[in-house]
Amino acid sequence: MILAGYDGILFDLDDTLMDHTGASIKGLDSWCAELGLPTGQYERWAEIEYKWVSRYERGDITHPQQRRERAKEFTGQLNLSDEEATQLYAGFIRGYQAHWTAFNNAIPTIHNALAAGKKVGILTNGGREMQEGKVRAGDLVIEGVELIPLVDYDAPKPRPRAYSLGCEKIGTAPERTAMIGDNWLNDVEGARQAGLTGVYFYQGLAHQPKPQPADQEVISSLSQLVFSD
Repeated sequence: MILAGYDGILFDLDDTLMDHTGASIKGLDSWCAELGLPTGQYERWAEIEYKWVSRYERGDITHPQQRRERAKEFTGQLNLSDEEATQLYAGFIRGYQAHWTAFNNAIPTIHNALAAGKKVGILTNGGREMQEGKVRAGDLVIEGVELIPLVDYDAPKPRPRAYSLGCEKIGTAPERTAMIGDNWLNDVEGARQAGLTGVYFYQGLAHQPKPQPADQEVISSLSQLVFSD
């Protein structure tokens, strides 16, 4: 897919540049083994994650709250204090962090965008500390690439402010900016409603709706992106 006529490129991080699902599956199994729970429960974990993260994205709860509620619901320990739930969730995070890795084409794709003169940012709903850890683990700390963790601004995707903020941070206009990501609502539909071009990175993951036949802005590999003036 040729991205021509854009000044800026915004990438999502999880399941776009970094293999979030792969790390989650392996990390969850490690956590379950520690807790004495059956492994192979990623589908259930993903459903719980979607439920509580969606509430955070709507503004119903805080980012720390969605983490605590996910841990409580998954383990069935609904009466834990906030401190206990935070400590419980930390067990999942340890396993998850141990498996952080970038997709093979992530680094060359970013370098290609920079070489073509594009301003590049990573627009992510995650918190700064965790997302900075991911980009370090994936060797994605690249000069000229702005990490924009939206938790810092209480403006998660798909809220309109997320995309205008992303453009502000890299210094481009929405109509001259493309957003690339795996989440149809957060990275494509929301971006388009905010005046950006949304490019759907479709890998057939469980959370991904199939692209519509009329949608031409779809890729299945980052290597399909070609940047030009």
